[in-house]
Order: sequence, then C-alpha cells, then structure tokens
Amino acid sequence: MKKLISLLLVAAMVFAFCACGNSANEESAPAEEENAAEETVPAEETVVIKMGYTQGTEDPEGSDEVRYGTAFKEYVESHSDTIKVELYPSGQLGNANDVVGSIVTGTVQMGIYEASLLNNYDPDTMAFILPGVFNDFSEVNAIIDSDWGKELLASSSEKTGMMVLGGSCKGMRSFTVKGHELRTVEDIKGLTFRVMDSPMYIQMLEALSANPVPMPGSEMYVAMQNGVVDGQENPVTSVLNDKTYEVQDWYILDNHSPCIVFYFMNKAFFDSLSENQQQVILEANDYATGLAREVVDKLTADGIEQLEAYGMTVYVPTEEELAGWQAAYAPVCEQYMREQIGDELVDELLEQIEIIRS
Repeated sequence: MKKLISLLLVAAMVFAFCACGNSANEESAPAEEENAAEETVPAEETVVIKMGYTQGTEDPEGSDEVRYGTAFKEYVESHSDTIKVELYPSGQLGNANDVVGSIVTGTVQMGIYEASLLNNYDPDTMAFILPGVFNDFSEVNAIIDSDWGKELLASSSEKTGMMVLGGSCKGMRSFTVKGHELRTVEDIKGLTFRVMDSPMYIQMLEALSANPVPMPGSEMYVAMQNGVVDGQENPVTSVLNDKTYEVQDWYILDNHSPCIVFYFMNKAFFDSLSENQQQVILEANDYATGLAREVVDKLTADGIEQLEAYGMTVYVPTEEELAGWQAAYAPVCEQYMREQIGDELVDELLEQIEIIRS
C-alpha cells in the first residue's frame, strides 16, 4: 500500500512539473516572437547631406541663404542622430549651375539656388518668375506655398529628379548700373547686363533693347568691376549681400520680377531615407524657411537706407515711368511664356494671383 501511494505521489509531481514547463514555454513564446520582430526592424543608416549655396559665411541675420542653411542644420542634427549636415557657403562646391547639376545626379544632396536654374530642367517652373505680374514678394511666397504651387513643384521633381522642399522670395529684381542714370525705359537701351542663364531673363533684356550676358552669380562682381558688363538685376537683399554697391552706383526699383530661391534636394536621396528621417527633413525645411523669410523682411526694410549710405542712388520711378518699363517687357514676356509652357499654366498662375489678392 505504501509503495502504491509513493508511486502516485511521484506521478503527480512529474505531471505538475511538465505542466509548469509547458506554461512557462507558452508565456515566453510571445516575448520571444516580439523580440524577433524587433530585431527585424532595420536600423537607420547614418547619412550626410552636403548643402551648397552662393552667399558667404557672414552673420546669418545678414543673409537669408546663410540663415536657412544654419537653421536647417541646427534643426536636423538636434532631432536626428543619423543625419549630418555639411554646409558649403560662398560657392565652395562650384558655381550655381554646376552644383544644381550635381544635385540632379546625386553627387551633392542639397542646395539653395535661384529658381531660374530649375527652368533649364523644367520650363513649366518659369511660371513662378513671370515678369510684370507680381506686386511684391509676399504675393510670390503665397504662390509658392499654395496648393497650386506645391503641385507644380511636385510634378517638376518627378521630371527632373530634383525635389524642391520649398522656396522663398528674396525680393523683387531691379536694375543696377554704373555710370548711367536709369529713369525711363529709354535709358537702358544699348547697355549690357549680367543675367542668369535663363531664357526668360534673356528675353526680358532683349525686349528692353539691352544686351543680356548670361553668367553665374559667382562671376558677376568681377565682371562689373572690370566693366565687362554695365550692370545687373537683383533685389535689395542680394545687392547688399553681394556687395554690388561697391561696383555700381545707380539702382532703379522697377521691380520687374521676383527673385526666388528654391531649397533643392536630390529626390532619390530623399526617397532612400526612412520615414522618420524624411519627416525631420520636412520639419527642418519649414523651420528654416520661416527664419529665412524673416531675414528677407528685415533686410528689405532696412536695405535701401543702407545702400544710400554706401553711396548708391536708389531711384523710385514715377507711376508713368514704371508703366513705361512694364509696357516694354510684360507683354513680350507673357507671350514668350505662353509659347514655352502653354496658355493653361499661365492662366492658372494669373488666376491664383487674383485669388490671393482677393
């Protein structure tokens, strides 16, 4: 009898031990599966963004490009451990045309350059710089930020492989010259001006009976200094930042077209990033764009007084004189634009401007 009881006790203990073992295995199974799932999530790779731009290394409050670059780097590196941003100001990576080409091919990841350089890759983007249709840079920024503007830029990125994160209007382009007084449209005839390598600006100068000389911005100062060209056309902020006032003495505020910089990024590079990294990039762009626009507002407000202090004559044309300038180039430029990008796109732009004003 005692042997029977002993056998029954041993059997009970074995059964209980097996049951506990099975229970422990069942409880640990989900944890093991969870750990396995965590291990399959790929770790973010560390990437480096090389960002080039034309303006120098001065105080960020004195340059919208420098302000954007430094703010973008600051935001990205404080919100991501896997993205490093290297800044290359003062044309260190090459002239604007070359660097934009490098962004397209992916050897440079990012840059801050004139919107007109995108026109060479996608003519539709010329709509943003149509002369004679914008009143001021606030209207231009509103167009860039509009759904219409974002859709146009998204379409452009698919065509070119160069993503436009956003953009800012640096002000309205106007003519500077040395040794001449520009008041009426007659005064510009026969003079030679540096322009960006853009068909739109070449067409505009020809409509004014002036001589356009396409040239990178990095070569502009020396060309004016040596008399290769009589003048150039840029907004107040650029005339200050590029020290144009050192080699030019007359500035007429005809405000013929907006000066826009786009924040370019190689699309394949952006698409290769994790969702978290992409989100950081987009947030950094919004943050940096806001600060860059604040710099433009301040520099524009103070800029005319500074230029006059540096010895430039800043001339504001009368309404009659301004109408003469616009009559000379606006119809020609609009017709040229319609031939290049079509009536529909030009009409959409004009409609969007009216919506913004209303």
